[in-house]
Amino acid sequence: MKCESCSGRLEGAMTFCPFCGVRQDVNLRQIHFRDLGTDAALPCPECETPLSVIEFDVEPKIRIERCGTCFGAFFNPGELEALLDAQTNPLVWIDPVQLQQIAKDFGYTHQVVYRKCPMCEERMSHLNFGGSSGVILDRCGTHGVWLEGSELRRLTEWWRAGGKHLHQQNEAAKAKMFYTKPSGGSDRVPMMGTTEPEQESKWGEKVDTGVSIAWVIAAIASLFLD
Repeated sequence: MKCESCSGRLEGAMTFCPFCGVRQDVNLRQIHFRDLGTDAALPCPECETPLSVIEFDVEPKIRIERCGTCFGAFFNPGELEALLDAQTNPLVWIDPVQLQQIAKDFGYTHQVVYRKCPMCEERMSHLNFGGSSGVILDRCGTHGVWLEGSELRRLTEWWRAGGKHLHQQNEAAKAKMFYTKPSGGSDRVPMMGTTEPEQESKWGEKVDTGVSIAWVIAAIASLFLD
């Protein structure tokens, strides 16, 4: 692979050219899409450049917002999984060796920065996609997820290596935990853990554990008072 700016040779998962320092657009190299223009009302969460709207050549059509400067992308709920599925053979099995190699090639360099959602400007939470991909997304509980430049490429490789099944298992486990019924009651009460300062809600959003515990205690108490 060559640099888009100086044609220098790029090795492996390089996202910056070692010769000219220009960031490389590696996410969409093998995906057909068309640019629908810029939406000045939607600023990039990372560099504040107006986001462009692009449409992927898949069925059904998927439109996302993308930054032409840092190459980050914003997906509405469900669009990321749909795009990953469109690039993956339906017959996928878990390849632990390849999953480990992907993690080794990319490493873990996520910077803890809380960005604003380009749609509502509320602060987004962090989510480890699939529970084990190592790709930490910025997530708005209402509007979708933000991927930094090159993270889509990494997720595509992880998804093809069996990450799809790991993601499905993780979502099923979260749903089961959220809808677990307390013994002796009929109401649905989320069962939140208390081993970490923050826990993930049904959709993976970070929530305050102290508030969750108080809510759970109140809900359980109401069962005995009825």
